[in-house]
Amino acid sequence: MKKITYSLKIKIPFFIVILTILAVCVTGALSLIIATKNTQKEVLDKNLLISQMISERIYQFLSDATETVVTAANISSQSNDNFEQIKNEIFRIYDNFAYFDLIFYMNSEARMLFAKPSNEHVKDRTYFDRDYFNEVMKNGKPFVSRLLISSVLGKPHFIIAAPVFDKFGNVQGLIGAGIPLEKIGSIVEEIQRRFNGRIWVTDRDGVIAVHPDKKLILKLMPSPEVMMNLGSSSKKLVDIIKDKSEGIGYYKEGKDTVYAAISFVPKVNWMVMVEQYEKDVFAQTLNLKRQLKSSIYVIIIIAIISGVFLAMSITNPIERLVINVRNIEKGISDIESIPVNSKDEIGELSKAFNDMSIRLKSYVNELQNSYIKVNNIQQYLNNIIESAASGIIVIDKEKNITVFNKEAEKITGYKSSDFTNTHILKFCEVTKLDINLTDNLHQNIDDVETKLITKNNDEIPINVSLSPVINEQGEILGTIILFKDLSRIKMLEEELKREDRIRTLGEMSASIIHEIGNPLAGIANLLQVLKESWQDDKTKTEIMNILQEEVGNLNKMVINFLNFSKSSKLNPEPTNIIELLDDILNLVKSDVIAKKIIVNRKIDPSIPIVYVDRRTIKQCFLNILINAIQAVGRSGRIVIECKNFEASCNNNSKKLARIKISDNGNGIPPENIEKIFSPFFTTKKGGTGLGLAITYKLVKENGGKIAVKSEVGKGTEFEVLLPAVPCGVSEAGEKT
Repeated sequence: MKKITYSLKIKIPFFIVILTILAVCVTGALSLIIATKNTQKEVLDKNLLISQMISERIYQFLSDATETVVTAANISSQSNDNFEQIKNEIFRIYDNFAYFDLIFYMNSEARMLFAKPSNEHVKDRTYFDRDYFNEVMKNGKPFVSRLLISSVLGKPHFIIAAPVFDKFGNVQGLIGAGIPLEKIGSIVEEIQRRFNGRIWVTDRDGVIAVHPDKKLILKLMPSPEVMMNLGSSSKKLVDIIKDKSEGIGYYKEGKDTVYAAISFVPKVNWMVMVEQYEKDVFAQTLNLKRQLKSSIYVIIIIAIISGVFLAMSITNPIERLVINVRNIEKGISDIESIPVNSKDEIGELSKAFNDMSIRLKSYVNELQNSYIKVNNIQQYLNNIIESAASGIIVIDKEKNITVFNKEAEKITGYKSSDFTNTHILKFCEVTKLDINLTDNLHQNIDDVETKLITKNNDEIPINVSLSPVINEQGEILGTIILFKDLSRIKMLEEELKREDRIRTLGEMSASIIHEIGNPLAGIANLLQVLKESWQDDKTKTEIMNILQEEVGNLNKMVINFLNFSKSSKLNPEPTNIIELLDDILNLVKSDVIAKKIIVNRKIDPSIPIVYVDRRTIKQCFLNILINAIQAVGRSGRIVIECKNFEASCNNNSKKLARIKISDNGNGIPPENIEKIFSPFFTTKKGGTGLGLAITYKLVKENGGKIAVKSEVGKGTEFEVLLPAVPCGVSEAGEKT
């Protein structure tokens, strides 16, 4: 055991001091936060109160001024169009009330007829562009204008306008009174002198009316474009003015944070903003911070002294126990009991150590035995995996390969080290598996036939099975992938197919020899008759015609036999089965019309494009349709039905097109159903018995299936299943 470098005599005081500092700092920080929040709330609430008070004072000022203008307008409305009386009234108001820097009368044509003070250059001017003129003329109510530069005085102010009515109650003009922005500024300045922040006012359009910077007022500057955090949202200041959003918020001015309280003047919707920098808001917390630092220093000194005394009282008994524990470093078997000399916690610790040492010896022995058993089982399982006749790949739940046995190395040509501890996707990419194993790694999949590319670049067929490894809690720990090389099996299957073909050809040869024998015997008899009656022209002609017909039948039989026996060279391509059936119906159209056969087509528009050899499949459906036409009588019925079909194969879904051709002919007897696809079986006079046999062969070679159902007296139904275009081939026939 290593000697202890840092004694508890140092650690305990150190941790006590650290904990004390943390406790004091956290307590102090919380106190500071609470004090800061309370101070902040008090200051900001006070600022909001100031803003609301200024808004109320401005509103009261505007209300008084508006009332004065409205009174003058009412008196003027009673003057019966006596403009001299109106002039005297408004001039009287100008002389007696200090609100206004300008007062005027404007008629309904937006002309200023007279004003005080007077300015001759505006006599011929019309004021259709003024908002107060348009509002008063439209609504007939008093109106407070936006901020503007006076055309009479040439300085910024705003207008309070009230309508003057004629005796019929129509608006004949208005009285407007200009109020200089200094009047509003004087309301704010009284409070501004006692406030260490900024107070400014804008009109309802955001144009600055009052501001500490007088230049902004003289130029009627718009409010600055700042993003204000107000409540739970962040808005531009112009949007706050537009939405009349009152409350307390803040924004950034360079590196400084500015807190602002916003309120609006009732009715006119002017904004009053009271601002303070963050450092001014939190000035009261600085003293609290200084006091907190002094307290922390005192508490730390007390904690160090207390920690040293506490450490000594704890570490002295423990030190004696450590000396005894160091004596057991030689090993578990050399552990000796520690004498218990006290009844306090140290004595309890010694007694607990003795009990632990006894149990530890027992646990170590059990662990050693368990390790030996697990190691033997692991070795046994490894031998089984390495000796297995199938390739085995084991992956964990992260899809990394953990086992790659010898048979897997033999099949793929790769070493275990090439893929161990790599993702299964790498194995799939390198070997170019046709099946996407990564999507099905945690599913049970049995005997999926596919291909892979070996290290020697050979393509071999394999059979793959997947089995997830699941623990008692139902959790998937990984997956076992088993695969077998099918190359030899495929070779044996091909040999069996060749042998089966040779046997079938032998049987067919015997059948065709039998079939040829009767016509040849008849031909021999006819030649004998011809030899005896060669001078009789009539007899000779009849015999020659019969000979020509028999030779033709023999030729047809031989050609059909050759067509059936030779392998078809298929050229599969995406084929629209509906268009193909339409072409075949056009070929037999004359026979259908001649027998007045009704052909019904039931086509599912979702039927897939099939991947077949167009020429051979066309021959198959032509044979089936010709048989159906021959089977029905006059005015018979043939139904062609095309549907989408999905078949399940090895837990995979396979898309197919299902085509049914049924008729209401005489039907096929049960004893003949199993023979109709056999070569040379026919019930027709003059038939070869190879048509349906060739059809069966061609459908199978195209990867399809064919079946027949029939009932005597009711009719026959042929069902053909053809494969849809595979995923790797586009409908244009190109590989993707």
